[in-house]
Amino acid sequence: MKKAIFFILIISLIIISCAKQKGEFLLDGWKMVKMERIDEGKVTNYLSDRYTIDFYKMWSETQFMFVGKYKVDTTITYRYGTGTYTLEGTRYEENILYHYDKSYEGAKIKMLLEYKNDTLFQIWPVNENGQPNEISYYIEKYVRLK
Repeated sequence: MKKAIFFILIISLIIISCAKQKGEFLLDGWKMVKMERIDEGKVTNYLSDRYTIDFYKMWSETQFMFVGKYKVDTTITYRYGTGTYTLEGTRYEENILYHYDKSYEGAKIKMLLEYKNDTLFQIWPVNENGQPNEISYYIEKYVRLK
């Protein structure tokens, strides 16, 4: 019995280590802590201090999903979405299958991902070269769930 458990643990570690090779930092859960909007060079906190954010994003080898809610005063807005993604270096693209805003379903959103320690920055929209829109773009900041 001990040998079987040991064998299962070794196989699990091998699978996990192999799976994390594609964008290793993505294959964890992340919690949004901040969202900024850059509009013609001016930086604003898109989710002001009035907002309470409870928003999470997770990835598997080929799928992403996010779920959460924003609360402003007594109004709660639920957010969710899922689909597939591709990642080439820091250039990231989501192919949205389901989204709380139906107009996004079927859309492809190009983004830039920057990863520093246990912090992930998601910048969008970007062009084919991964450069943010010159007029207006967003920066979402996530911290790794422990």
